Amino acid sequence: MLVTDPSWAESHPVRRALAGPYQAWRCVGWTDEALNFLIVASPSMRDRDQLPGGWIVGGPEALLEATSELEPDAFAVYVLERALDTAKVDLCQVVGIWGERAGVVPTYWYETTAGTLKPCSGARRSPKAPTELVRELTLDECVVSPQMNQ
Repeated sequence: MLVTDPSWAESHPVRRALAGPYQAWRCVGWTDEALNFLIVASPSMRDRDQLPGGWIVGGPEALLEATSELEPDAFAVYVLERALDTAKVDLCQVVGIWGERAGVVPTYWYETTAGTLKPCSGARRSPKAPTELVRELTLDECVVSPQMNQ
């Protein structure tokens, strides 16, 4: 989940005006309640649509909703993989989001450029992906500059 505090709002009136129609914040935080993704817009997409350079979204549902409104192949998605025992976060490029067919509550998995499937939920007990998955989102590996992959 993404969080902010009223004191973190951008106080400079020109910067606030430049951010319109969005609200400008100097800082946002996140909790580990949901896996967080970074959507990075391509330079041509930002220039044409006057969009931000990117978005941090909390959870796979928010990712699917946000990317459904964007032009395909005009953005890249990264996952903020947090280490369990340290204050380290790895930024890994996502190439797909998968949903499980079975179950009442939707359960999602993400695939990285390394080809591994991992659960989007930390509560998921089994690290092994089920056989019945449906691809919800396919992403191009090379949409944004290669230096983001480091």
